[in-house]
Amino acid sequence: MSAPAPALAAKAERRIAVVRLADASDAVASVSVMFGALLVLFPVEFPRLIVNSWEHGRLMPVMMGFTFLLDTFLYLRVAYMQSAKPGFVAAACLGSLPLLVVGGLSLLLQTAVRQTMAMDLPHLEARVGEEVLAHTYLGLVAGVFLPFLVVRLLRQFRATNS
Repeated sequence: MSAPAPALAAKAERRIAVVRLADASDAVASVSVMFGALLVLFPVEFPRLIVNSWEHGRLMPVMMGFTFLLDTFLYLRVAYMQSAKPGFVAAACLGSLPLLVVGGLSLLLQTAVRQTMAMDLPHLEARVGEEVLAHTYLGLVAGVFLPFLVVRLLRQFRATNS
């Protein structure tokens, strides 16, 4: 019997967690189903809750926290399933990108509401509520999916340049 060579034993390959876009799209589908179910089950209360949260300035911090926690959970779950170590660059991107995406879309929402109010259309309050509701949904979806897409594109860019 021969003992394993020390050089081979010391050289342990570090596996980095690779999140497929299918994993992120599963999370987006879950968010979509949950959002749709809340709209169907509470057609008046749920939109009112979102609009009231937006009017009082609580909607964007909640969305930022939700997308950050969901992205972190998804990334750590995939790393655990693959028995891999979370990569530092991917973890940093996934930590900051949901906040940047939701924050940027918050500015877009403010612009859309300003334009809607400038049109002086009938039922203005309902139209503003619809804008807030639509942007909330799109912000959640983008906040969950775009960070994984950016990390994936950065990995491909880094692989082609190496």
